[in-house]
Amino acid sequence: ADCVAEARWLAGEGVRELILVAQDPTAYGEDWGKPGAICELLDRLQEIDGIRWIRVLYAYPERISDEFIAALVRNTKVVPYLDLPIQHCDDAVLKAMNRRGGRKEIEDAIARLRAAIPGITLRTTLIAGFPGETEEQFEDLCNFVKEVRFDRLGCFAYSAEENTVAAKMDGQIDQETKDRRAELVMQIQTGIMAQKQAEKVGQTVHVLCDGIDEESGLYLCRTTGDAPEVDGNVCVSSEEPLYPGQFYDVLVDDSDLYDLYGTVVK
Repeated sequence: ADCVAEARWLAGEGVRELILVAQDPTAYGEDWGKPGAICELLDRLQEIDGIRWIRVLYAYPERISDEFIAALVRNTKVVPYLDLPIQHCDDAVLKAMNRRGGRKEIEDAIARLRAAIPGITLRTTLIAGFPGETEEQFEDLCNFVKEVRFDRLGCFAYSAEENTVAAKMDGQIDQETKDRRAELVMQIQTGIMAQKQAEKVGQTVHVLCDGIDEESGLYLCRTTGDAPEVDGNVCVSSEEPLYPGQFYDVLVDDSDLYDLYGTVVK
């Protein structure tokens, strides 16, 4: 009820996109004995006038139930976008990270999401060089990235945090190797993203305007596949003014690695 009340207030203030952020939104409700409450919350938010887009940030693959996918599908305001923070694909590395699921759960969740929601944008974050990660396990991670072809992906070199279990583990990897591994994963992803971006040239995309970049004079907009501050923009040139919070159709005429460029379709 608190979330719905806040969403109604935000809608009244002119907010058009709601983002549900938690460490694990799929666990919403479990602390008061109501697992799966995220589905009911999405159903309630769907009914709020003024809200056009609802974005769920973060869902662990092993927690993505058929009920959760069904809620994403039936609530048309929920954008086809999900961030799966998987960290790695090797079962032994995932176990060392104290992650609950393994590669099978990850691949299963991705397959079910893509089957149920064609065109869904999937984002993830990976860690390279976790203590004990072998060259074979790292190579496996690279092949996984090539096979799955995430729409968005960030890879970070493992960094030892003080007083954590991982920082005290055997098999710590030198910084140069960790950096090299993270860079190699990002090189693979760069090729995938460049291709995916280029495929959008010539398409008409529906965008939400966030404002204008004073330096370039281009309007900064986003598609359903772009979360604010973490993904790219659709940079739009328009002689007529565009307004933050308004939606437009844009013909994409160019792309780079992160952003698309286009003009408003009259």
